[in-house]
Amino acid sequence: MNNDQSTGMSWLAVLFIIIVIAALFGGFGNGFGFGRGNMPYPVNDTGCNRVSNCEVEKQEIIDTARTQYLIEQQSNDTRMAINASTEAITSQASRIYEQRLQETIFDLKMENQGLKNGIFTKEQTDALAAKISDCCCGFNRRLDAIEGRMLTKPALYGVASTCAGQIIPASCGCNGNVNL
Repeated sequence: MNNDQSTGMSWLAVLFIIIVIAALFGGFGNGFGFGRGNMPYPVNDTGCNRVSNCEVEKQEIIDTARTQYLIEQQSNDTRMAINASTEAITSQASRIYEQRLQETIFDLKMENQGLKNGIFTKEQTDALAAKISDCCCGFNRRLDAIEGRMLTKPALYGVASTCAGQIIPASCGCNGNVNL
């Protein structure tokens, strides 16, 4: 039963589509629709409906002028859009260039500051080294002066010793040799 209903419905749909197409495109002769050319009145070669060659030429000139005007307008719009986009790109490139220059300037300032700090540190260490050198020189002179005033140690040679553990120098003449 469902098969019979669906088949009947599909034929009705096909018939409806054919009628709609025929009505839209003027399918069944002059009586139905407007005829083949969609003209509600018969074509008359004489009278008011006839267009002269002058009118056709005028219309062509008007259409050509309008087309030329639209082309020029589109050309101007395109040129303005290109100029605007070029300006935007140039502006962006300029900002990027300025950003890179600012980064380079910052890097050079940091390097300069590092060099200044190095020079300052070198000046401080050089001054400190000079102070230490002066101090060491003075200290060495004092040590030299103290060493010069100190008694010198006699040259002792362990030849004999006493009961108290004193060493008898070899130059005392105990061995029969006198080294004066």
